[in-house]
Amino acid sequence: MEPTPVMLADIQVVYYIKLSFLTLLVYDTLLQLHEEYLHVWKSRWTLIKCLYLWTRYSTFVGVIVPLVHAAYAGPLTCGGVVTFTTIFSGFGIGITEMILMVRTYTLYERSKKLLAFFFVLWFVIRLWNIILGCYEMDRFEFFLYTFPVDGRQLADLHCAASASSCYFTSSSRISIGLVCYFALLCGETIIVLLTMWKVLLVPGQVGLLRSMYFDGVWFYLAILPFTIATVVCLFFAPVGLSELFATPVQVMHSILCCRLITHARNVAAEEDKREEAINRVFKSSYMLSDTVVDITPYNKV
Repeated sequence: MEPTPVMLADIQVVYYIKLSFLTLLVYDTLLQLHEEYLHVWKSRWTLIKCLYLWTRYSTFVGVIVPLVHAAYAGPLTCGGVVTFTTIFSGFGIGITEMILMVRTYTLYERSKKLLAFFFVLWFVIRLWNIILGCYEMDRFEFFLYTFPVDGRQLADLHCAASASSCYFTSSSRISIGLVCYFALLCGETIIVLLTMWKVLLVPGQVGLLRSMYFDGVWFYLAILPFTIATVVCLFFAPVGLSELFATPVQVMHSILCCRLITHARNVAAEEDKREEAINRVFKSSYMLSDTVVDITPYNKV
């Protein structure tokens, strides 16, 4: 299947989108270094800390590998790289779902029933995606195309000379995209609905709990357009643009989820400081009251 000039231009657009979101990931990581050092690296090792570090830094692998492959592609590596990036990206997004589940589990005061429900939900979604992904990956038709190096052709196609790309045929990308992203959307919708339900049950929450509620809702609203756009591209976009939002949805999950954790810990740290300040005031008042001398007997006439 020989790519058309339009398809080559579309593939190049996807390449630049991946590169731009890698830049965004680097920028956000540098921007969050101070918060990350204060609230993650200096904290004790917990499940959330491990999940945070995986979400933050494993995303670089999932984004960089296809970019490097695009520059140094070989005909025998196309299927392997696409398989790796698909599974790695899916697992990374699964880790962000796990973080959201842990936050919601905390809102429900560590309910064992909710923990069991989340465990089953996460396991079923991931197993479903892995089995279908491995089954469908054997049936995918990969095409490797190296952009032309002829100057006149480059001028016509507006493509870079050194870039290559793997892409799927339109008939081989439907079922896995439907299942994976539908499962992702369902899982995140269940989490945000549980979060909203908890707030409705216990209104008037302040401080950390209020922050966790609003952060969770805003996360869902921010990531929802990317998830929907990914599904739309898989089904309706031309072959060259089918993966237009694959990298953006992965990067935005990482960025937003990491910010959820650092912001929650920042709010918790501020609450601890306020509580400590109030305790110091009461302690000072108590000590001052103990030093007051009762002079009433000496004032009697």
